[in-house]
Amino acid sequence: VEPPDRHGREAILKVHISRKQLPLAADVDLNAIATATTGFTGADLANLVNEAALLAGRANKLVVAKEDFIHAVERSIAGIEKKRSTLQRSEKAVVARHEAGHAVVGTAVANLLPGQPRVEKLSILPRSGGALGFTYIPPGSEDRYLLFVDELRGRLVTLLGGRAAEEVVYSGRVSTGALDDIKRATDMAYKAIAEYGLNQSIGPISLATLSGGGLDESGGTVPWAKDQGHMVDLVQKEVKTLLQSALAMALHVIRANPTVLEGLGAHLEANEKVDGEALQEWLKLVVAPVELATFIKGSYMLPEKVDSTSLEKSNARILEKAEYCIPGETV
Repeated sequence: VEPPDRHGREAILKVHISRKQLPLAADVDLNAIATATTGFTGADLANLVNEAALLAGRANKLVVAKEDFIHAVERSIAGIEKKRSTLQRSEKAVVARHEAGHAVVGTAVANLLPGQPRVEKLSILPRSGGALGFTYIPPGSEDRYLLFVDELRGRLVTLLGGRAAEEVVYSGRVSTGALDDIKRATDMAYKAIAEYGLNQSIGPISLATLSGGGLDESGGTVPWAKDQGHMVDLVQKEVKTLLQSALAMALHVIRANPTVLEGLGAHLEANEKVDGEALQEWLKLVVAPVELATFIKGSYMLPEKVDSTSLEKSNARILEKAEYCIPGETV
């Protein structure tokens, strides 16, 4: 059974709220909650209502408010947030810059792709699922069933934004914090090339179908395929090139926004969470370099390898020259 669409999710929410006779605050918009829960099943939505009610009860509220549903959605997506960070001070600094990197790169991508959802919240409080930080980008206002190639490229760059931030801020001394980001980016890049046919060198070919022998008229496989080892090697090469290009783009964005990266990262490190106007005051300063626009259009070619020592020195000079201040305040 496919997950319900937005209208179906709103109807399911109404049923569970009615059954529990939950009193809702005036700021609760069930349509907005349905929009934020793309992919949720009926059981997920029932658990969401229960979680929101429990959160309101623990806070001794007489009604279930918008923030209770927001926190319930975040718990469903990323796990339960711990009340305080258990990270060492040096680790908090790294995680804060990592999440700030996702936010900066994600915002630059959204600036180039109209209609894309924007970052709404950052946190460096660990979650029950093992995540050390959390960057929340909500679903779009409408259910989506297709992902276009420029959007896919934008997502790849955003996923690698945290790794790029660590590389720039710490002069190439990166951590293991990008583990999940790299897994997701690799999976997305592989599917783009081996399944969706979005690579010009490989062409519109399904590697799984090719290796499995193709399909007969009834949909079953036929044994005409030979060893496709050469094609696998070619796909792996193209996946690597795409990911290297995406990381290069993330680095371009980070280097173009040193003030925002360090200012937002420092703010997040000190406060452990940032959202609302405090977050948007930083993100409205983000600029998207021309290289990112070129990559998203599909025209970017990976440059020749740059000497790592000179690159690290360049990064250090950028950070040394940047002045960091809270937006709206004078230095």
